Amino acid sequence: MTTMPVPRGFYVTSKFGPRAGGYHWGTDFGRGGGSGGHPVYAMRAGTVQYAGPASGFGRWVTIDHPASVGGGYTVYGHVVPEVRPGQWVEEGQRIAHIDPNSATNGGVAPHAHVEVHRYVWSQPGPDRLNPETWLQGARWPGEAKPGAAPKPKPAPKKGSEDVIFGLDVSSWQDGLYLGGIDGIDFVIARTTDGTYKDKAYRSHIDDAEKAGMVTAAYHFLRAPSEGTSVAQQVSAALEVMGPAHKRPVWIDVETEGGTLTVNDIRTCKQLFENAGVRVVGVYSYVPYWEGRIAGGEPDTAQFGAVWLANYPSTANRPFRELWDSIPKQKFDYPLGNQKPAIWQYASTGLVNGWGTGVDVNAFRGSKAELHDLFYGTKTAKTNQQTTEETEMAEFNKPRPSYINPAVSLSASDFIRAVDAATWQTRVLVAEIARKLDIDPDKIVADAIEADRAQH
Repeated sequence: MTTMPVPRGFYVTSKFGPRAGGYHWGTDFGRGGGSGGHPVYAMRAGTVQYAGPASGFGRWVTIDHPASVGGGYTVYGHVVPEVRPGQWVEEGQRIAHIDPNSATNGGVAPHAHVEVHRYVWSQPGPDRLNPETWLQGARWPGEAKPGAAPKPKPAPKKGSEDVIFGLDVSSWQDGLYLGGIDGIDFVIARTTDGTYKDKAYRSHIDDAEKAGMVTAAYHFLRAPSEGTSVAQQVSAALEVMGPAHKRPVWIDVETEGGTLTVNDIRTCKQLFENAGVRVVGVYSYVPYWEGRIAGGEPDTAQFGAVWLANYPSTANRPFRELWDSIPKQKFDYPLGNQKPAIWQYASTGLVNGWGTGVDVNAFRGSKAELHDLFYGTKTAKTNQQTTEETEMAEFNKPRPSYINPAVSLSASDFIRAVDAATWQTRVLVAEIARKLDIDPDKIVADAIEADRAQH
């Protein structure tokens, strides 16, 4: 089988063959409304040969396909790679997304350029094949192979159902397409390091939010002795955000270049809030917060929540495998007399689409609860209250009496009636027992003992 390199809805925008006095040795795919950022898929299984910069393409991915799947060599140009050389990929696996930067493809609208080579990469000539011919009968990505049974959904991992995962990113991860990562529900993107402005902040926020992730920002706070005032740093962060990308911010407290004071952190928080930016809390690690801030370990509650960095493992492993392999006690370490809301449990987590380890984080709760933490809303609580109120209304809905269907009783009416009847029964039993000179408690105890003897 062969899979189309782009999602359903794309169409050919430039065919293989003569074009503008020359010859187009591939096929271009695009879609109405813009193609930038949309995924690209492996047409057949194989080994990634190249993934990175390429003359004429900006960036590309190439795959060598073994004879067992039909052979050939495919090229995917004008893309941002999400795989690495030497990596095996399956047919239909996501390998890249279309580069939204038109400067990488001659200034025309973003699109995917696809080539098919007969055996290995070849110069223009007879060993370059028409991709449309090669793709005849191909299925669209995500569609089941003919006759294949649908894959069962994997069972949730024991003990992890109440935890969601997220990344914190900066320009060091520029090119990582956040929308292509499975299992990630939130992203915290860097705005600034001191007054250094992170060029990837806005694209990270856009990618994450298009994928439905909860987002926030972080600012790496530098000590004024390092050369910039707190006010200058906050001003730079606000400039990076701009009106359209203003998000709640965490204050990253870990600089090694100078000594921060509690007042530096307070000033940073106050300046952000004066500009209308919510400060979620502070990020730090244990030795720094407890021993490096001038004046001793401050209480964290004055700054908001705690985002704790504490790594039980430094192994490079897929982020979920890392989580499942580590002890969880560090999630409860009280930093500044407050347990963390978010735990950065590794800086070596592997995610699809990126070849090296990244910072990975865990939050105990739902996306709605995390959104409430970041944005100061009460959506999760409101939803829970609404559900409870609905259930209570259903429970209390009047229903016909079993004795007299003409009378309807609510659950509250029934409870009151049972309570009254129980009291009346006790009074009557006590009076009858007194007149007959019998002990009702002994009668009940004897009946229980006899029933137990029978069973």
